[in-house]
Amino acid sequence: MHTTAVDVDLTAVERNFRTLKQILTQPDRPTPGICAILKANGYGMGAARVAKRLAILDVDLLAVNTPEQARELVEAAVTTPILLLMPVRRLARNDALYRAASRGRIHFSIHDLDNLHTLIDMTQGLGITVPVHIEVDTGMCRGGTNPAQAEQIAIRVTEHNRLRLAGVYTHLASADCDADATRRQHDLFEAWLQRMEPLIPEDCLIHEANTPGTLRSPDLARGMVRIGLGLYGYGLEEYADAREFTFAAEAEQFAPAVRLVSTVMQVKMVDEGSTVGYGGVWKAERPTRLALIPVGYADGYPLALSESGAAVGFTLQDGERAWAPVVGRISMDQLTVDITDLPREAVRVGAEVELIGTDRTAPNFLTTLAHQAGTSTYELMCGLSARLPRRYIALEEARESTDRTFALTSDGRGARRG
Repeated sequence: MHTTAVDVDLTAVERNFRTLKQILTQPDRPTPGICAILKANGYGMGAARVAKRLAILDVDLLAVNTPEQARELVEAAVTTPILLLMPVRRLARNDALYRAASRGRIHFSIHDLDNLHTLIDMTQGLGITVPVHIEVDTGMCRGGTNPAQAEQIAIRVTEHNRLRLAGVYTHLASADCDADATRRQHDLFEAWLQRMEPLIPEDCLIHEANTPGTLRSPDLARGMVRIGLGLYGYGLEEYADAREFTFAAEAEQFAPAVRLVSTVMQVKMVDEGSTVGYGGVWKAERPTRLALIPVGYADGYPLALSESGAAVGFTLQDGERAWAPVVGRISMDQLTVDITDLPREAVRVGAEVELIGTDRTAPNFLTTLAHQAGTSTYELMCGLSARLPRRYIALEEARESTDRTFALTSDGRGARRG
């Protein structure tokens, strides 16, 4: 029996998808499609389950980074077309991806001329025609190729009967923090597209905007947008100049989708002056009641949250929320919290504890904890260990606010806030 789990609210994912659709539906322009980014097993949340929920909503395209990630979706009977973002240079006939590719369900990215040549060899050897997307590097300087070489690639693709130009894209490096740099990339991409217009089919997908780009300006949306973090209801707290975004107000409707919950394994009293955890970095200033929680940095709860002011949540018998500070150094598989000021009848062995929550105003909100740990929402989500089961449930009750909560006072003790 598992004592700890990651809860993924698929109703929140659906709500966020619909919010994005509303943002993209503008009266003076065609509505762009949505490509859902499901890299790293859907940011650690379970790519197949999320993909199947998005399929019900008619998502246009899914994107993953590696063939292995694409294969997992295909083998899970996901039928939505999949864009492979990394260069692919070989494919075997006995691979599940071959069958999907032969039906046009796998889109391949082209990053440079060498990648183009290997794709030509691969498709000729297999006797299949595949849709391809050219990545034009306009300033990210990661994958893709410069505009001049991208032009050569586009010419070759249109001349080859085994390749179909299904998409052209670029990736915005600073859409989350730098409007000027984003505009320069946009303008460079626009200039390339205008030069290449005679070669680009009408049904070719032009995509540029990621989540922050989509929220920043409708001009960045083009024919499709690529959404990752926004599907899970996060983003605004990550973006340096989010209040300048055109759709900042609409994005406030996003519903955070991820919780980390566990169970109290032990309750004990320690004397004043006792130290807790490795290195004895925390010392009890009074007789202290401690709760042991079977979660540690091996589960993805960052070691950097040790002595950071991080708090975990409990639900009391009357429905109120209570917060208890994490004390001592976080261990590989467990951590301790000071529950001295919380009701004994509510916080005992077997009680549920919420380590990561969905309330943006709470001290255990995912992005809040990520920043306390000196990292990002992306890294904290992806770092939640695969050893923790994912539960796909509705979390509306967990998001409901309460009239009274417990807050942390300056000395880290629980105190009632009216």
